[in-house]
Amino acid sequence: MNALEGARAARRGRRLASGALALALAAVFWGALWTRLDQRSVLTRVPVLDEAHYLREAQAIAAGRLAPATPFVMSPLYPYFVAATGGGRDFNADGVRQGPPPHGTRLAQALLWLGVIGGLRVAARRLLDDPYAWIPPALCALYAPAAVFVTTTLLEIPFVFCLTTVLVLLTPGPAGVAPAVSRSWRVAAGAGLLIGAATLLRPTALLLLLPAWLAVGASRRVRPPLVALLAGTLACLLPVVAHNSLRAGRLAGVSLNGGLNFYIGQGPGANGFFRSFEGFQFEADPAGVTFLSGRLGRPVDGPGEADRIWFAHAWAAVREHPARALGLWARKAWLHFTAPEIDQVTPLSVWKRDGPPLRLLVVPYGLLSALGLAGLVLVARRPAWRPWLLTLGLLVAAQSAFFVVSRYRLALVPSLALLAAAWAGELSRRRGRARLWPAVLALAGALVVVPWGLGAQRAAWNALGGANEARRWARLGDPEGLARAETLYRESLEADPTQVAVYQGLARVLVRREQVEEALRVLAAGALRVDQGDLLERDLAMLHMQQARYDEALPRLLSYRRDHPDDAEVLHALAVALQGTGRTAEAIEASRRLVALRPDDPQGYVNLGVLLARTGRAEEARGVFEAGLRRCPDSASLRRNLQVLGAAGAGARTPPSVDPKGEAATAR
Repeated sequence: MNALEGARAARRGRRLASGALALALAAVFWGALWTRLDQRSVLTRVPVLDEAHYLREAQAIAAGRLAPATPFVMSPLYPYFVAATGGGRDFNADGVRQGPPPHGTRLAQALLWLGVIGGLRVAARRLLDDPYAWIPPALCALYAPAAVFVTTTLLEIPFVFCLTTVLVLLTPGPAGVAPAVSRSWRVAAGAGLLIGAATLLRPTALLLLLPAWLAVGASRRVRPPLVALLAGTLACLLPVVAHNSLRAGRLAGVSLNGGLNFYIGQGPGANGFFRSFEGFQFEADPAGVTFLSGRLGRPVDGPGEADRIWFAHAWAAVREHPARALGLWARKAWLHFTAPEIDQVTPLSVWKRDGPPLRLLVVPYGLLSALGLAGLVLVARRPAWRPWLLTLGLLVAAQSAFFVVSRYRLALVPSLALLAAAWAGELSRRRGRARLWPAVLALAGALVVVPWGLGAQRAAWNALGGANEARRWARLGDPEGLARAETLYRESLEADPTQVAVYQGLARVLVRREQVEEALRVLAAGALRVDQGDLLERDLAMLHMQQARYDEALPRLLSYRRDHPDDAEVLHALAVALQGTGRTAEAIEASRRLVALRPDDPQGYVNLGVLLARTGRAEEARGVFEAGLRRCPDSASLRRNLQVLGAAGAGARTPPSVDPKGEAATAR
């Protein structure tokens, strides 16, 4: 007995020692990584897209400024997590970090990722033979994108932690022991809370209820755990659903960006990847309310209506071309397993350049995916694996309705790591010809993950990844940052000269560097090379307008407006250009169209009233300004122009005029 107890104590000691060593190595790794990133990387100093949104929301929460009447457009939970851990408090209006790095948020996410690795070790000990139970946590620990997402302000790490913890609770123990979630209503309630929390991070996590229900239903004590599971989930979700439904005026989910994501993934022009739209200012308006208002020619009543419109347009495209929609869904399902990282949003090569410790994390996604798919076939009939396999399939199926980026695939990594270890175990145990089957499956998995036909798309990822970094350098605004941004944009054009966003970004940087003529040449060259050349023609016209070169801008504006009659910004520019070239009557008509198109935008009233005043129609101008103030009572521009008109009527000689930037000049 003493010898047995001694052996157990020795094993416990070795486990404690190995755990302490792993934590020490992790601490050294994270410390070295964060030190290097904080010293040199623009990626951590200037967040963009989703990261910028979450930081801004967290900043508002920390300052107590988040309006209770605002619906949750994106993850309701994650901004509170960021605020609670100290993130988002030191960013200026340009989105550039001014204070110290968000060490609290990073540390919390690092601990959660260590929790994922530890949970995977627990699941592996239940599902795999002991020599192979270390493979899944090792594979996850050596997967570089996970370390990147720990460092960034994105919801992936908390989301994967919740998923993995629930799956550990659903995994049966050795020798047929029922899963913990089915043996205790307290554990089931905890699993329900985790499912609810994961759903508040990303709504696809609600699908976890199916494998959880199956695990609970396998027990004799069905009722209490099942009730506790559902109660825990609903306790998280119902307050948020009620909040969003009241603000949206209809039954709504926990977030209001599902329609937009569905449109990106299945709407006209969808290719399976994230894409942006000209004029869509995501960071300022993540629901696309302003963008849709301009596109539809009428005001859109908040994020709830915007979400409904996006979904309706996407669903119409699906119904019109069902075969295309099904093929696109299948393509996205495949993209979840392809080997290359999708760098357009998260440029991994840039992260590794700025954070050299990331180069130590050598496990590629293609290896996880190929061996994971092979392992899936080998364990598909084993009941103990059901929660992991079912969750993997449900996540891929649901996410494929939207679009694919590298960070969405992180949720698959724990399952793929377990399955890869299962494949290794099967290959090791078998002898002779029996080994041929796992080898064939591994070869088949490798063939699946090869990025067949994605050569041009990978060039686009490379270009857009470089543009992602360039955009951040440009936001710094200093000469060094602008010079670096120009270099990166030019390198992106060399990688793929067909990306509209790269030409636009380069032109903006050149203008800020006072190289206007070069910016005009860049836009003109791009308009001849890209499929959406009209967008660059529009930008070219607008740049001519900024330089008051109305004769050069006018034909481009008229050409663009023929295909885009409801572009409010172009209508304003057209009114200015027409006035500047002496075509005042046409300028007045363009301004009337702008008022009709955007009745809640003061700009149209300013344009129209100023033009009427210049033609001597003072009373009509006064009526326009007053009508505008009734619709837009907070407009200082309308109020000022009404005062200027009164002063002109009292003896001022110079009437107001339309300014290219959208203001009316005061009388002089």
